[in-house]
Amino acid sequence: MMAYIRKKKIKGKTYYYIVEGVYDEKIKPLIPKQKVVRYLGNVNNIIKKFDFWDEHH
Repeated sequence: MMAYIRKKKIKGKTYYYIVEGVYDEKIKPLIPKQKVVRYLGNVNNIIKKFDFWDEHH
């Protein structure tokens, strides 16, 4: 299954997550549900992570 970035607004602030679609084999027809793989935080947090990566690699 493919992973993608999902944004979610909570109390007026936007946060980002890496999610993947998973199927629950018990439910027919098969309908994908989102499973959070990793919390990314807000845009500023993501930019900080990229800046850190650029500085140390």
